[in-house]
Amino acid sequence: MRFRKTWIWAVLLLGAASFRPDVAAQGAAQGKEGPELAKTLAQIDAVSAKFSSFSAKFTQKRYLALLKEFETPESGEFYYALERKGGDRSVQMRHEVMAPIKRVMTIKGDAATVYQPAMKQAQVYNLGKRKDLVEYLATGLGQSSAKLKEQFTISYAGSEPVGGAPCSVLTLTPKSQSAAASVKSITIWFKKATGTPAQYKFLEPTGDYMLETFSEDTLNGKVPADKFEQKFPKGTEVVKF
Repeated sequence: MRFRKTWIWAVLLLGAASFRPDVAAQGAAQGKEGPELAKTLAQIDAVSAKFSSFSAKFTQKRYLALLKEFETPESGEFYYALERKGGDRSVQMRHEVMAPIKRVMTIKGDAATVYQPAMKQAQVYNLGKRKDLVEYLATGLGQSSAKLKEQFTISYAGSEPVGGAPCSVLTLTPKSQSAAASVKSITIWFKKATGTPAQYKFLEPTGDYMLETFSEDTLNGKVPADKFEQKFPKGTEVVKF
């Protein structure tokens, strides 16, 4: 089976230590914040304070630097929910590619599942201590700027529209050397009107990158609980890791 490599799975497989700042990076300065960066971070904090869920349709395409071309674009739906109980935070996610070939990833509790109907196969990962990394699969959704600064050096990259919506562009560079081995940077286009992500660019050290663009997004809407459940038809091979 050809396992489709994406940045999100690279993160999950790095291990819990991967997103902890390395000792050399812990004392590194974040850098002086200009007015545009400070304004965008303040908007992120405002969204984070009341965040409960985000859903959207998406298109994504992977750029292969060696071939200097994009792979076939994919499209689907994305759901992300955050539940707060006291000081605890629990996140759930569904990333469903609907075309050209269906593939569904869900994360709930300690389990991350990838189901590929065409291959009649599901891969189930026990996150264990890596459970806290799930929020980084949706960087910029529900996290405060202080939390983001613990893991990334953040810089303002200008202003650019996405789908006609004016956006502030931030580049996040991992402070951890082990994390940087898989992802060189994450660029996020935040809508100026709502403070929510309109587009992501996950850049790998090889020069390959994944570009994911959201549309028809909803902030803090009701997400049905069954969106984070997966049931497999009879005959599906389930592989556990």
